[in-house]
Amino acid sequence: MTRILKMLAMAGMLVLLPVTLLAGQPPETSSQDITISPGLLERWRAMSPEQRLELKNKLERFKALTPARREKLQQRLLKLRNLPAAERDRLRKNFRSYQMLSPEAQSLVLRRYQKWRKIPENERQRFRRQIRRLRRMDPAQRQRFMKKLRRWLGMTPTERERIRQRVRQRRGG
Repeated sequence: MTRILKMLAMAGMLVLLPVTLLAGQPPETSSQDITISPGLLERWRAMSPEQRLELKNKLERFKALTPARREKLQQRLLKLRNLPAAERDRLRKNFRSYQMLSPEAQSLVLRRYQKWRKIPENERQRFRRQIRRLRRMDPAQRQRFMKKLRRWLGMTPTERERIRQRVRQRRGG
């Protein structure tokens, strides 16, 4: 998620990168002109001075990166651009939600995501399957499930193991 968040944060900057080189002015005609699509130029002109300044600051931060970091960031952006439109939209929506969080909440999200990434992939897949199953439940089933889950989480490891053994015995294992 950290990589995705960084990709999304820099995506807007990289999309308008050529325009920021103009510093708000169309280029003079010369052999060194930068070719800029009319759409990008219009987006630049439609920005408020504060937005332009923010974009210029992002450009400066981008320029300050090592060539290797810039290359890595550009590769991530390309990867983002190559995602299916629905996936890109989902990521952008999630990123906007993330940006609305307080810095403390953002930090919490990142810490939880780092923990998530440490979980083996097969366990993450199992968790995702269970979430899909939970979403298919009607509200009464979901409420019963959540009540049982809270009870389970409140148990000691010894109590949980006793229950696991009883379940195995019932299943004939």
